[in-house]
Amino acid sequence: MHQTSWNQFVLQHGPASGRFLQSWEWGEFQKAVGESVRREEINEAGEVVGVAQWLDRKLPMFGTYAFCPKGPIGKNSLEGHGQQVFLRIEPEDKILIQQTQKSIDVNPAHTFISHLSAEEDVLLANMHQKTRYNIRVAKKHGVEIDLCARDFDQVWRLFEQTSSRGQFRLHAKPYYQKMIAFFQEGACQAFLATASHGGKVIAATIMIDFGDTRTYLHGASSNEDRNLMGPYLLHWELMRQAKEKGLSHYDWWGVAPQGAPPDHPWAGISRFKRGFGGEEVGTLGTHDKVLKRVSYYVYQLARRVRRSL
Repeated sequence: MHQTSWNQFVLQHGPASGRFLQSWEWGEFQKAVGESVRREEINEAGEVVGVAQWLDRKLPMFGTYAFCPKGPIGKNSLEGHGQQVFLRIEPEDKILIQQTQKSIDVNPAHTFISHLSAEEDVLLANMHQKTRYNIRVAKKHGVEIDLCARDFDQVWRLFEQTSSRGQFRLHAKPYYQKMIAFFQEGACQAFLATASHGGKVIAATIMIDFGDTRTYLHGASSNEDRNLMGPYLLHWELMRQAKEKGLSHYDWWGVAPQGAPPDHPWAGISRFKRGFGGEEVGTLGTHDKVLKRVSYYVYQLARRVRRSL
């Protein structure tokens, strides 16, 4: 299967959120950052009925495992991977998670998607009142939006601040730089957008467009100048531009589940995202198909220790 046919299948049969992770271009990007990528097709009667883009990864001292982010897609089985310690999958098909065990979610299992088909005044009306107010505040303060920013060095400090504030791990700086440079053409495109005030960047996002969906993949904001409400205007302009481009969905890429406790680590950012109006989307999350049980449980113990450090 060539690149165009692969992407067409992913777009037609892939999940509402995260299809870009199974795009041909994302696989090529993963190769560029050192991953071992393997594409699998399932054929029946000469027709492709399923695809899976696997990342084959080494487990020091244990062997290897294969990860299929937001997949497999379509009709698949998990046979023919006997050399792996386990298979890590994020499918939509409940049949595929039979005889698996739930793992820590690698990609968001719960997200929020804003639909862009309505007119702008309707989109604004569907937002939370506070969100509309904060967009107006940012405009009143003269916050400037750049939807084709080039200087990642200028925003890196914001990513570091946000990581420290939210207590999550960043990729190394070159990873983000390579991502922005890599996805400039083709079916899958990534770009950097910023909000600034007085020449100072106060918020930044890395967005990725694939098919009819724009995804808010990575975001950062300043510890200072929060009263300027830069992120609100930034995302509103990103939604407006996506609509003008003909995209119909704006995926906020992860929210706390409905009913999550107030101290959930994503509580604040989830309120921000939900304020723009849209639809809750839940998935099965990340599951592991264990193939070599002893090695898997030793790996799990090592993983728990590492995450506690």
